[in-house]
Amino acid sequence: MIVIMVLVLGVVEITFTLYARNVIMASAHEGSRAAVELGRTSGEAEAIAIETVRRSTGNLVKDLDVEVTARTIGSREVITVYVSGSARALGPVPFPIQVTARSTSSREAPAP
Repeated sequence: MIVIMVLVLGVVEITFTLYARNVIMASAHEGSRAAVELGRTSGEAEAIAIETVRRSTGNLVKDLDVEVTARTIGSREVITVYVSGSARALGPVPFPIQVTARSTSSREAPAP
């Protein structure tokens, strides 16, 4: 009975970790999309990525770190959003699992 309980809790923990990974990937995408499609600043893109994770996961992801970089390559402006955090340990694995994602988008650089 104990073995079955540990297996079930392990499956639950894997499920929550995969959910946290998917949310972090989506938040990186939302941040870069906001900067490119909506013309937001890097600070606003960072705030959107953080808010997406917080609203979707509550307390599941801790130590959240978001970094937004913008650079110009030729005539294109490239926005990269890095999001990382730790999925909280909920099951038999006693340590948090690190989850990271990166999203890159580009657009025509604004005319000077």
